[in-house]
Amino acid sequence: MEETLLLVQKIKAMYNTRTFSKSDNAIAEYIMANPDCLAGATANSLAEASGTSPATVIRFCRKLGFGGFTELKNSAANYIVETARDMSLRRGDDVHTVKSKVISYTKMIMDELEEILDDRALKEAARLISEAKSLVIVSEGGSGTISRAAYDIFLKLAIPCRCVEDLIFQAMEISMMDKDDLLLIIVNSGRTWNVLQNASYAKERGIKIVGIVGPANSPLSKYLDVEILTSLFSSDYFSDISAARACELTTISILHSIIALTRTQEQIDKSHEIGLSIEKKRLPPK
Repeated sequence: MEETLLLVQKIKAMYNTRTFSKSDNAIAEYIMANPDCLAGATANSLAEASGTSPATVIRFCRKLGFGGFTELKNSAANYIVETARDMSLRRGDDVHTVKSKVISYTKMIMDELEEILDDRALKEAARLISEAKSLVIVSEGGSGTISRAAYDIFLKLAIPCRCVEDLIFQAMEISMMDKDDLLLIIVNSGRTWNVLQNASYAKERGIKIVGIVGPANSPLSKYLDVEILTSLFSSDYFSDISAARACELTTISILHSIIALTRTQEQIDKSHEIGLSIEKKRLPPK
């Protein structure tokens, strides 16, 4: 089966993770079954075809991160038809073809991420991280690899931080945080029970929370002071795990660069000192 990329995959991923309402599901099912249906569609025609209403179609578009149906339709025109034809993976593709298509797919994900990431959310998240007395980074599942990378990245900026992977230890850390600290949550689905429980606990204690999350309107959203959306992808042949991690790591890298440009000389000197401490653990170059 041919894969249609980005927009339909995003819809499929959000459908599979039960992000949509019953009416949203009807629209999603229609688009997934007819991936090139949007080319000549209107909000009214899509509503009629899916058994919903134009207002539901508009809300569906907004859940996908678009301002309305026209914006979603333009995205479809850019990606669905020609891109899917060029990049569909098929059984029998040789290694070189697979390599080329996977790399092209990853480039497209980065292009999509550039469109999705909200500048204001990035700016506010960078400010909160930079000004926090202490930063506690938590995650669950595959996002744990990115939380460790974030710990490495922010510590080298001389930001006092801790990375806590164990869910019980996360709750213990949150119990010791105060209002000058910041909790950074990295979780792709935005709906894992343990993370939601710890986010709720942090919110009860008045702790500010920044979240790096895949889909909009996830159960985690209501607990976040700043939400950075990276979108969500799903495919039978391309790795959605790699896509999620690439989006999360790129987002952390962007936050790093925003913060690095605002550091004081004292903080820069401290970062250099941290760098020198690392060099002491390495063999001298030949």
